[in-house]
Amino acid sequence: MPASQRRPDPSRYQDTRLKALELFARRGFSRVSMRDLAEHLGIAAGSLYNHIESKEALLFELIEELYEELLHGAQQVSRQAATAPARLRALVEAHLQLHGRMAAHFRLAEYENHCLNDEQRARIDELRAGYQRLLIAAVEQCNGRSLGDGECAALGGIIALLNQLPAWIDAPQLSVQARQALLQDMAQGALRGALGTWRD
Repeated sequence: MPASQRRPDPSRYQDTRLKALELFARRGFSRVSMRDLAEHLGIAAGSLYNHIESKEALLFELIEELYEELLHGAQQVSRQAATAPARLRALVEAHLQLHGRMAAHFRLAEYENHCLNDEQRARIDELRAGYQRLLIAAVEQCNGRSLGDGECAALGGIIALLNQLPAWIDAPQLSVQARQALLQDMAQGALRGALGTWRD
C-alpha cells in the first residue's frame, strides 16, 4: 500500500485529538485506558493504533502544542508592544486569552506533565524556558534592573498561576470583559508583589 494511503486523514486525526483531549482533561490521563480511549472515539480497541501512535505520544503532542502557542504569541507581543509596561500587560492578556481557547490543554500541562518521558519533558521545559525568558525580559525592562535567581524562580511560579488562574475563578455574574479584567488585575498584582513595582 502506498505511504500516502497509510497516512491518517488530517481532519479525522484532528477530531481524534480533540476527543482524546476532552477525555484526558475530564478523567485524568492515567485513568484513561486504551480501551476507554477507543470506546470514547467510537472505534474498536484493536484498531486504535491505526489512529494514534500511542496514548503517551498524544499527550506530549497536546502539551507541546500549548507551549508552542504560548511562545509564538509571546514573541508576537514582544515585537509589537511599544513600551515595557504595555508589553508585560499584553503578555499576560495573551496568556489569559489563550487559556480561554485551550483550557483543556492547560489542564493537561499542569496536571499530567509527570506522565511524559524524560525526552518529552526536556522539550516542554525548553519551550517553557523560552516563554519565561520573554516574561523576564519584560519585567526587567519595567523595573530597569535584572532579576535575581529568587525572582526568576518566583516568575516560574507565576507562570503556573497564569496556567491555572482562569479555572479557579468561577464568577458567572461577571461579564466576559469584567472577568478578563479581574484576571488581569490579579495576575498583575502577583507580578508586582513578587517581582517589584512599576508604573503603567
